[in-house]
Amino acid sequence: MATLRVGGFTLIELLVTIAVGVLLGLIAIPNLVSMMDSGKTSVLVNQFPQDVAWARNQAVAGQSTVSITLSANGCNWATSVTSANGTANPADAEHSMSSTQFAASYPGVSCSISGAPSSGVLAFDTQGFITDGAGGSPVSPTIVVTAARGQSWTLQVLASGSVLVNANTSS
Repeated sequence: MATLRVGGFTLIELLVTIAVGVLLGLIAIPNLVSMMDSGKTSVLVNQFPQDVAWARNQAVAGQSTVSITLSANGCNWATSVTSANGTANPADAEHSMSSTQFAASYPGVSCSISGAPSSGVLAFDTQGFITDGAGGSPVSPTIVVTAARGQSWTLQVLASGSVLVNANTSS
């Protein structure tokens, strides 16, 4: 007589499979969180050079002075255009990073700035060069952005209006 076998998994096999899945999840989740934090900070790091390039282009194309006012920590900035006739326009929100936006979008991220003028203003002249906005002295500030998990980026703003980005991945 032939015996009938019922297919399926035993309770032990299911428990072992679940345990292996949980262990893999415990290994992967911290790396996933770190990768997401680093990705968010990377967006901030890439937005600043884009805003600087926009400001430089506006100054050259519009033959006007465009200013980027940096906060004391370098993580917030406001971009404004002064037209050729001397009329100052309000800050351009699309090409600025307010402290409210920064706090909401980048928790745990910190910045430090060195080499910026005491006023915090980077002014682009009609030739696209950055000065301190007061006496016309060229400036070249450096901003270091540090993610919550320790990865850092160095942004060097050159007097020519270019921004060099260097990622330091050592944690």
